[in-house]
Amino acid sequence: MSQRVGCLVIHGFSRDVTDILPLAKTLREDGYQVECPTLEGHGATRRQLAKSTRHDWLRSVDEAYKRLAKRADKIVIIGFSMGGLLAFHLTAVYPVELVITMNAPYKYWNVRQAMRYLRDDFTTHARRYLQGIGRIPFRSAIQFRLLLSETKSLLPHISVPCVLLQSKLDDTTHAVSAELFAERIQKAETVQINWYERSNHLLLFGPEKEAAIEDIRKTIKTYCLC
Repeated sequence: MSQRVGCLVIHGFSRDVTDILPLAKTLREDGYQVECPTLEGHGATRRQLAKSTRHDWLRSVDEAYKRLAKRADKIVIIGFSMGGLLAFHLTAVYPVELVITMNAPYKYWNVRQAMRYLRDDFTTHARRYLQGIGRIPFRSAIQFRLLLSETKSLLPHISVPCVLLQSKLDDTTHAVSAELFAERIQKAETVQINWYERSNHLLLFGPEKEAAIEDIRKTIKTYCLC
């Protein structure tokens, strides 16, 4: 590579880097510089999550960007779920070649899709939803909502190319979120939506994971290796 390309890959709310490891591993194998920070308060206990704020999460990705910038000439930011919101914040502050989001929430909790999952397999999905609710402190949920609100105000100022990956069967993020983001990112040179018809929120672990990873690889090559 004539210019070093770095990929900052950001995990989602209340979770950890496990959700994005398949992608990070592939990008490293492709020869990219990769940073996968664990957001402050995440990947540990419920109490530690409750003690962290959106400002701490933003600081985590800010520090990761600075580490990556020391060894990369072009930077791509890839955010899964809430990580997509953090990606937009970084793009408003630092030089970024490309933003890629995966199931980033503009509207969250698709109750209708959740009810379909419960109807198909009540035991499995009821357990999953209860575990999710138990993992998230109320204080952290408020911080997430504040971050979302602040992100929406940034969108009209985003000018770099954006590629939005969205699962049609997502129960955590409304699938319409991708279209709402695209409508509001009006200054970007390019805004593209990639749809995945058979996938749920955890896109990188679903039936179209290989397709999603390959789409990301092709997108990076298109925008950063030309």
